[in-house]
Amino acid sequence: MRVRAHAKINWTLEVLGKRPDGYHDLRSIVLPVALHDVIDLEPADGIVCKTEGLDVPQEKNLAYRAAIALRDATGCTQGVSISIEKHIPSGAGLGGGSSDAAAVLNALNVMWNLNLSCERLCEIAALIGSDIPALVMGGPVLMEGRGEVVRRIDADVLRELGVETLPAVDSIEVFCPGVFSSTPDVYREFKESDCGLGPNDLQPAALRLYPEIAEALAYLEGKGLKRVTMSGSGSAVYGVKAL
Repeated sequence: MRVRAHAKINWTLEVLGKRPDGYHDLRSIVLPVALHDVIDLEPADGIVCKTEGLDVPQEKNLAYRAAIALRDATGCTQGVSISIEKHIPSGAGLGGGSSDAAAVLNALNVMWNLNLSCERLCEIAALIGSDIPALVMGGPVLMEGRGEVVRRIDADVLRELGVETLPAVDSIEVFCPGVFSSTPDVYREFKESDCGLGPNDLQPAALRLYPEIAEALAYLEGKGLKRVTMSGSGSAVYGVKAL
C-alpha cells in the first residue's frame, strides 16, 4: 500500500496558557498543504520502519511508534514494513513526522482490517504526539488542548472563530528557510506579551531565536503573497496567492 502524508500549516495558532503537565493549551486552525512524504507499507512478520535521508533511530520514529501503538491498542498480531520517502523538512513546523504517523495509523486501520473509528484513531494518535490527531482527521480542523482535542471545521465553527473563509490548498505557497527550529526552545522563549501580535502567537519568539525566519517572511511578502505567516513553531513560512 502506498499513501501520501501531507504537511500542515497553522492558519491560526493561539497560546492560551501553560498546563499543569508542562504543555501549553493551544487553539489552532490546521490546514493540509500539497507538500507530502510518500509512504509504502507491506505485510511483514514484525514491525520495521526506515526513512530515506533521515538519520533517526527506529524507536524514535513517529511512524514506527504509531504502528506499535496501534498494534498494542488493538491486540493485532499482524506486522508491517514501513518505508518513508521524505520531502517535508524537519524542524519546520509543518508536522513532518506527525504527518507520517497519522498516515500510518490511517493506512494500517485499512491494511489490518481494524475498522476503527476516526475518533478512536485520534485517541491513539494523542498518545504519540500533539499534532497527530489533527492530521489523522485530515482536512481543515480546529485543534485545541495540547492537540488532543480536534474537530472538523464547518461553517458553524468558522462563525464561532470569527473567520470568514479559509484558502484553497493550491493557493498556499510554503517556503522553508533551511534552519531547524527547536519547538522546546521556541516555547521556552515564548512570552505572554507575544500573544495577539499576529495569526501565530509563537512567531515573535521564533523570530528572536532565528533571524532567518524574518528573511523568509520578507521573501514571500516580496513575491506579493498575502497573509504571510510562520507555521507552528517554525521555521517554515507561508503565504496565500489569493484569498
